[in-house]
Amino acid sequence: MARMAKGLRMGGQPTRFPSMHRIHDDTVVFVLNSNNLGNTSSATNAVGVIAHFDLVRFAGLLYQFRDVPVKIVALHHSPNIPESQTALKRGNKPMSSVSRLAHQIPESERRALRLLCLSHRVRLVLHGHLHLEECRQVNGITIVGAPASTQPLDKEGGQVCRFWQYQIGGVSRRVTRRIVELCV
Repeated sequence: MARMAKGLRMGGQPTRFPSMHRIHDDTVVFVLNSNNLGNTSSATNAVGVIAHFDLVRFAGLLYQFRDVPVKIVALHHSPNIPESQTALKRGNKPMSSVSRLAHQIPESERRALRLLCLSHRVRLVLHGHLHLEECRQVNGITIVGAPASTQPLDKEGGQVCRFWQYQIGGVSRRVTRRIVELCV
């Protein structure tokens, strides 16, 4: 934890979560810590957790910025990995129940997070733990998974890193996204 906090301070980032970044008058990004800080074995290393008091503090931040029209939440772990049947219906490769259990936030915390997001009109929930480029609607919330931006892909002519780029615009403050590729 000390090394993580030191690295965040070096980058001018907050070291206490949840945190909030007001990036424009009408846009705020909330950052949650979903890392299992109590993991003690390789079996619990990838499991995500959002502590009860972090959810309570997040609820307070959402209320404090309730009049901001564009709210985005960023966290590491997926707040929803589709079950096998749902993944197949969407044309995606399903994850096993063990993999889903090992890579997402526990059900009660996922539900609380999604309920807070829904009730406070959060537009996007962004995550990256799975390193999968994905976008889906869950209970009226858009959940976007990020590709592995630090693991170059082999493409014709070299290697590229991929990441999402977001743009907020128009009277409706519509949030659009596109994948950007950079040659490395």
